[in-house]
Amino acid sequence: MVAPSAGQRGEGRIGFLLSLVVLGIGIFLGVKIIPVRIAAYEFSDFLQQECRYAAVRTVDEQVSKRILDKAAELEIPLQKKNLTIQRTANEMVITASYEQPIDLKFTIYTYRFHQKERAPLF
Repeated sequence: MVAPSAGQRGEGRIGFLLSLVVLGIGIFLGVKIIPVRIAAYEFSDFLQQECRYAAVRTVDEQVSKRILDKAAELEIPLQKKNLTIQRTANEMVITASYEQPIDLKFTIYTYRFHQKERAPLF
């Protein structure tokens, strides 16, 4: 039978508990922030596509409606006043910006999104 060593006092348990707490906080933050970021990236891709294919849509109101509908589908708080569509003879410019608050229980993080897309018109 082996006698317990005098140098072991349970420090491993405290380290393990701290590791679990850090892991739990990481998972909590991931669950709150990652879906917002994924929706923003998906919306960003959609804006790029809309800007590229704007030449076939002759009415800017159609483009605006499609963008606002996609934002609503992704639960993005984009308002019409924060969406600008400019069509010149040579290019299409779409600018969208919004702020989305994320409740982290101990603070409110505000995710800010601003994107400006340009595409030539043919």
